[in-house]
Amino acid sequence: MNYESLIKHEMMFPTNHKTIFVLDHTPYFGISSESPIDFDVPKNRGYLPVPPICKSLWTCSVEAAVEYCRIVWDLFPDGKLVRFVVSDSAAHILNTWAVSQQNLTHILNGLCLVGPVRRGAGGDVAGLCAAIQALGEPSPAQAARPTDRHFQNHGRIICITSARDDDSIRSLAEIAHNTLVQQNKKAAITPQASTSESTSTTPQSLVVHYCHLVIINVTPENADIRVTNQPLTEMGGGIIGVEVIVSRASALANLLGRLVLPHYRLATTTVTGIPMKEEQNASSSANYDVEIIHPAEAHTGLRASQTPAEAAESVVLRWWTPRGAEGGAGGCSGALWRVTPADVASRPSACLVNFLLNGRSVTLEVPRKGGGRSASHVLAAQGGELWIGALGGRTPYDDPPALSEGAGGRVTDYRIKEFGALMQQNRLYPMRGPGANGRARARLQRHTTYWPLTISSTLIFNLGSVLEPLTRLVVQETLTDEEVDTCRNVLLSLLSMESRHEFPTSQLPSNMRGKSMGRREELWRQVWAELEALVRAHAAAPQHRALLRVLLDCRAHNNHPADGESRATVIRATTDSPLSPVGAGNGANGGGAGAGGDVWAPRNALDALLGAPRPARRPDFAGRMAAGTRVATLYPNLNKEVETQH
Repeated sequence: MNYESLIKHEMMFPTNHKTIFVLDHTPYFGISSESPIDFDVPKNRGYLPVPPICKSLWTCSVEAAVEYCRIVWDLFPDGKLVRFVVSDSAAHILNTWAVSQQNLTHILNGLCLVGPVRRGAGGDVAGLCAAIQALGEPSPAQAARPTDRHFQNHGRIICITSARDDDSIRSLAEIAHNTLVQQNKKAAITPQASTSESTSTTPQSLVVHYCHLVIINVTPENADIRVTNQPLTEMGGGIIGVEVIVSRASALANLLGRLVLPHYRLATTTVTGIPMKEEQNASSSANYDVEIIHPAEAHTGLRASQTPAEAAESVVLRWWTPRGAEGGAGGCSGALWRVTPADVASRPSACLVNFLLNGRSVTLEVPRKGGGRSASHVLAAQGGELWIGALGGRTPYDDPPALSEGAGGRVTDYRIKEFGALMQQNRLYPMRGPGANGRARARLQRHTTYWPLTISSTLIFNLGSVLEPLTRLVVQETLTDEEVDTCRNVLLSLLSMESRHEFPTSQLPSNMRGKSMGRREELWRQVWAELEALVRAHAAAPQHRALLRVLLDCRAHNNHPADGESRATVIRATTDSPLSPVGAGNGANGGGAGAGGDVWAPRNALDALLGAPRPARRPDFAGRMAAGTRVATLYPNLNKEVETQH
């Protein structure tokens, strides 16, 4: 159904501001709906079986219309008015636009006074004409506006009837159109003919600028249908829009439950996985689903761009009550929308409503195929009403993002524990004095200038006790003489081990020991290159510079080749990591005697995490690039005729 054309008519008072139900009360609606309902009679207790019964068309119409009103009044206590007109030999108006008569109790009492269907003549024409006249009556909000302010008076009429064929429906629509034209003529003449004393008062009749007429043709279950569905059609220059819907009596309630969504811009959410105790066995429980209705704005964060078909579907959210969650809707910092159950008579809906009214709240999460949790909404009761609130952004109950969602690399290859220690060492605290922010940034820069992100991209941080004192002490801002001697002894121990042509392979992780790690000389070159990069990154104090000189002396003791080709091999070997950025092998902090550009120092961890992502490995499809925002067509010249060249 096309409801987009209705939006252009809505200004101050939209079409759903005033809705009128016209219920056919003619003898035809007293017949059976031919949809049997079985009785659940207890067995083995001596009860006689009761045959199934069928509701009448009148009962089905009343139940569906009342359920439509319940949803509207639950979600919109103010501003959305509904009236009932029962049509047989005359039009019986059950309520007015007064706020005191906008409730189910008043409507049900009026229906009881009307009584069941009786024999006699009559039809739906009298009720339809009375409904059009009721649209011309101002509502309390319209009556409160000054007469010199012009506004558009819109309304909707839902006529539940049963016609023989399309010609009868067309005749009914023409009668409604002619009545509306005559009503507007009278309303336009009334203010001019009024006296000067009455000009300051609100007119008793308003011009109806637009009427949305929905004719629902109801038939029994096995009857022949001679009326066809008709989409929204404008008549009389756009003053009235007629829509025809055919429905069986048993499906009328579901039909009006679907129509209320576009009429009032509502949406549905299915809360799945609700744990409930079984009635037969209190020790066991099962999971149930409950469908709730609320304004469509609650789905804005879930469906930023949705099609009309998706908007009509129910969004599925999973029940989740995290530990330590505070109850009540006050914990939701975003907007709140009223909620009402779609099936108020079902046991799961009643249990959910009672659970919320007892002061409990429920967190709803978006189901994810890959696992993990992401809280999106919260259900709670406040002031005796049910509310749903959207949780903007991440919540304290959301699981942290998986490492596999990062820039790349295997999950088991990241130095997760070491990264946690790095964050602990670089916590930011409020500091007084000039240059506090600069000192904190310099410390973070020094700690991240050389910090491998993965286990497979480093050797010195995998050698364990062989290098542990040095790697732990060198990151300090200052070193004592004893600590410098301790680091010097570590370097001399490495030099002695290299002289004996040994390498501490047993200290490496098992996944690195099984790899083909190359020759022993290449491994020692990588160790000395990483040590130089680490010490140079922290060579700000005199003690660190003294340690750097000892390191350079040890590295040059055995006269290792320092030509560019050898250094390039070391750089390529040590930067072969899933997270190593392009050009990571370029020397960093290249100052210092004898350093040149051969120090292995990749881009620091801070730049790698904040830097731009890598470009795509291959260019995009040329047809998609040429199509721009349009859909790309594959083989556009396939259906064209090709001239044969002679």
